Amino acid sequence: MRPPSKVLPTTTSCGGVDRYSPDVGTRYAALIGLSASMAEADDLDELSATYFDGIGAVMDLPMSAIYLFGDKGPSPDWYDSRNVSDRFMATYERCGRQVDGELRSLLANSVPVYNLADQSLAEWRRSEVYQRVDCLENMVHVVKAPILDHGSIIGTVDFASDSVGMKVETDDIRMASAIAQTVGSAVTTLRTRQDLQHQLEVYQLAMETTSAAVVYFAANTIEPAISRGATELLQDLHEGQDILYRLLRDVGGAGSVVHRSYLVRMRSGVKDVLECTSRPVPGEPGAQLFELELESSRDRPGVAGLDVLSTREYDVAGLVAAGFTDREIADELVLSLHTVRQHVKNIYGKLDISSRVHLTRVYHGMSARSDSTRG
Repeated sequence: MRPPSKVLPTTTSCGGVDRYSPDVGTRYAALIGLSASMAEADDLDELSATYFDGIGAVMDLPMSAIYLFGDKGPSPDWYDSRNVSDRFMATYERCGRQVDGELRSLLANSVPVYNLADQSLAEWRRSEVYQRVDCLENMVHVVKAPILDHGSIIGTVDFASDSVGMKVETDDIRMASAIAQTVGSAVTTLRTRQDLQHQLEVYQLAMETTSAAVVYFAANTIEPAISRGATELLQDLHEGQDILYRLLRDVGGAGSVVHRSYLVRMRSGVKDVLECTSRPVPGEPGAQLFELELESSRDRPGVAGLDVLSTREYDVAGLVAAGFTDREIADELVLSLHTVRQHVKNIYGKLDISSRVHLTRVYHGMSARSDSTRG
């Protein structure tokens, strides 16, 4: 029998081995340490090995198991156990789970259960689940607690003892619940980390194989992953990869799609417009995915006399011809006023014209030279 906390411990016999029962405070301290260790697990096998190595300092029932359910209900996709036989585990799954009254109660109420809370030991031994399965290990005490994820039961932690002289107290039930919460947090963290790792592997594969100009910044890093297409594009820019940090500064921690246009100078001396679309990475706060494109590389419809213009210059020319001011064009195309004015200047130079009237005439298919003397 476990004594009250802060009293010298007495020995209990569990499976023929005398063990000291730690007080509640010591057990919770052990659980905190166990929680930290499980959080570092890379997979379920490592998580369970860590769990079973440390659970003896937290729970005084020596037989233990973890079950994690699948999507189709309370049938485990994965489980592991200690101090019970493989025969017991296989028999329970084959003919015990469906008649387990304690499990039914746990699933119905989402709270821990103890087999002797509402029945005597004699009544327990007459139960169907004991007759079919638990008798294999002579289980006297059985405690189960639900593993929860956002309110849904995703599994159970189970504990048992064959010691008739042992007493399961309220603290043990509470401890089982705390253990289940700890396991739930560790499993959720592990699955989230595995999902993110899978996403990162997909991103990495895409970065290695795509011809598109894509740049990926993981959260809390300044080292980008750059696709082959982006590498080629950045090599042609006068700023090179340094422009990526300007993109990061401008986008910040945006949680939605953001588009930016930048007037850039190529190493050849030619000016161009870099179009950047930034997208947040699902499940990875702070990470950003940039899609880059130069205006000069875009396909655009040809218009007689205007085929020397880039796509963005063609867009600006159309708005000029429609009577928009530079400020209105900047608002319409989400550009800076300086960038719009630079576009207009480039258009004038490429078309050898000197006014908005000239540009309007060229855009509508009329001769600009006929008005060359008009300002």
